[in-house]
Amino acid sequence: MDIRQLHYFREIVRQGSISKAAEVLHIAQPPLSQLLKKLEKDLGTTLIHRYRQKWELTETGEIYYQYAERTLRQTEDVRQRIAEIEHGIAGTVSIGVSSACSNLLIDYVSLFRTQFPDVKINIITGDSEELLIKLEQREIHIALLLRPGNTERYDRKSINRQPSVVIIPTDWLPKFPSQNPTFEQIASFPIIMLGAMEGHFFHEHILKAFDERGLKPNIMIECKNLTMVVALVSRGLGLSIIPRMEYASPFPEHTTLLELEELDYSMEPVFLRVKDEPFSKAAVQFWEMIE
Repeated sequence: MDIRQLHYFREIVRQGSISKAAEVLHIAQPPLSQLLKKLEKDLGTTLIHRYRQKWELTETGEIYYQYAERTLRQTEDVRQRIAEIEHGIAGTVSIGVSSACSNLLIDYVSLFRTQFPDVKINIITGDSEELLIKLEQREIHIALLLRPGNTERYDRKSINRQPSVVIIPTDWLPKFPSQNPTFEQIASFPIIMLGAMEGHFFHEHILKAFDERGLKPNIMIECKNLTMVVALVSRGLGLSIIPRMEYASPFPEHTTLLELEELDYSMEPVFLRVKDEPFSKAAVQFWEMIE
């Protein structure tokens, strides 16, 4: 079995269909279907049960998929280490960052570039759920995101906890003379809600705070992407409650942050990497730089 077969089979499983895998791999669908049939013939087993509307991995298919994942990861590690030696550079580090934490990453990247100017940095954005999947699949080395509920599988480095704040359109400031809004005030305005994400409880805590005060929030828009939430607030479509995240708005003249003393709930940004996984030299350098 060659590396190409393993790569193609892994992509079929990841995409959930041969047609989608063919698009990602930039090849025609029929040759990919033939490759799967030949692979099953060579192995003497059915790897994927194909039905009219869906398909699923067989038990042997799952075994082969795990083998493909492991072999391809090891192959990529070897290639990267060889490249580092041959070219005399520190290689590449891939960092995933959630929209909520994007501003926090900038200083780390700047410091790293100062110390290791020959290292290439790939930055991949996504929500926390997507980034955890990418970590598991070794598509990124390190992720910066809001701490999920279960981090036992990961090495973790924490950043200072971030309090909750209210972000409003700047021209709404006269409506908040105290600069410290209450939940009763907030409930009277249209709200752009930061959506619920698996493993995080920010959304639930906000709703609970309204409920404990006998209030019903006027949620008009819900979105998991913090950057989009801020953009919507900047257009005057509503206000929102967000983690501060040392947040520097891309719309400074249109949005204003207000303290929310009534809510004693903060979020913990963390850098994560998968435990006991081989790391490129560049990724090790970045990880060790984080204090």
